[in-house]
Amino acid sequence: MKSPFVVKGIFISALLLFGQTLSAQVSYFPPKTGDEWQESSFQEFPYDSTYTDSLLGFLEEKHSKAFLVLYDGKLVLESYFGTFTQDSVWYWASSGKSLSSFLTGMAREQGMIDIYNPASDYLGSGWSSCTPQQEEAILVQHLLSMSSGLDSDVPDLDCTDPSCLKYKADPGTRWYYHNAAYYKALDVLEAASGLTLNQFTAQHLSLRTGISGLWIDNLFVSKPRSAARFGLLNLNRGIWDGDTLLADQNYFDSMTHSSQNMNPAYGFLWWLNGSDTFMLPGSSFRLPGSLIPNAPADLYAALGKNDQKIYVVPSRKLVVVRMGDASGQAVAGPSSFDNELWGHIQRWLQLPSSLNKPDSGNEIRVYPNPADRFINLPTLAETPELYDLQGSKLNVAIEEGRLDCSTLKPGVYLLRFRKGGRPYSVRVMVHHP
Repeated sequence: MKSPFVVKGIFISALLLFGQTLSAQVSYFPPKTGDEWQESSFQEFPYDSTYTDSLLGFLEEKHSKAFLVLYDGKLVLESYFGTFTQDSVWYWASSGKSLSSFLTGMAREQGMIDIYNPASDYLGSGWSSCTPQQEEAILVQHLLSMSSGLDSDVPDLDCTDPSCLKYKADPGTRWYYHNAAYYKALDVLEAASGLTLNQFTAQHLSLRTGISGLWIDNLFVSKPRSAARFGLLNLNRGIWDGDTLLADQNYFDSMTHSSQNMNPAYGFLWWLNGSDTFMLPGSSFRLPGSLIPNAPADLYAALGKNDQKIYVVPSRKLVVVRMGDASGQAVAGPSSFDNELWGHIQRWLQLPSSLNKPDSGNEIRVYPNPADRFINLPTLAETPELYDLQGSKLNVAIEEGRLDCSTLKPGVYLLRFRKGGRPYSVRVMVHHP
């Protein structure tokens, strides 16, 4: 009989083959050492430069220290605020959970950990106050998915003493954001590998990617560019410039897809956008809607207290990093700042002034842009064709000089046509109010 991990992996792989992109296929990676990092040209990644100051002003107003945007691995925007610099270090808070999930996947691939084994196989018996039978039922994957069933009604959710780890529900039947359960997942990684977190990270990750930093009291601390490197590594599905750090794509997909039925917005220590409902830290209620409505549906994120953010958007080959103090009230994981920030990012990316740059350098306009139902084509445009950003030609109706975009999903598309014998490409935005 196949393990649930294998069955789930087969199912996810089938979904990917029928429409989802297996890999963002990043084309650039910065050197592992030094400060060299190529910048993306405006032709590669257009944006509204007149709105950049407003975006950065919003970030500064919200107590940010660092903000980086990567497209296809290259830097689009890198900004630091106050006395914070490129060489300053900052804590990831719970964004480090996603890093530890990736490290666990590496350990699993090397045969150190089986996430479908009981956690007591690595921690020994008596690591909790549960009965032996209850403790044996808590698998490593339950610790990674916040579904251990351990009691959250305790004075200190960070306490890992056995007296603080009490039975509440059967594993896999209740989701609750429980730091102590996560800390035990870190203990599993150390026990299984025979290495400290810092040793494992340095030997298996840092030397191969340039992601440098230190674990201090279960928190990872690094320079902002290391956070960007980690986002880039995950954007390329565990491969760094041809070096495969995580070959097991079943684990990667399980990590970045819903890991249980209670909170579809949570994978293995990653937050996921695009589901119909979600749950938040400190609550056992499911809320309707997507986690970050303003963000692309395929976004997944490492989110930490006081608004530490590492966003990964495969469909757009984007990595976005924000470090700093809390934008408002200090909360763990997701906050209202996520949606505010993505509202500004979308505004920065989608204005017509940033989407109407033709390949030839001569100004060619299509309107309206953004569009809802129709896009009016340029006069005398010949053989117009519409493509998504993955290069697939789309079947859309074109009549009387207008392109029907009413059936398209909201997003950015590439309109190609010829005029006067010369080829043109124009990026167009579809937005349905």
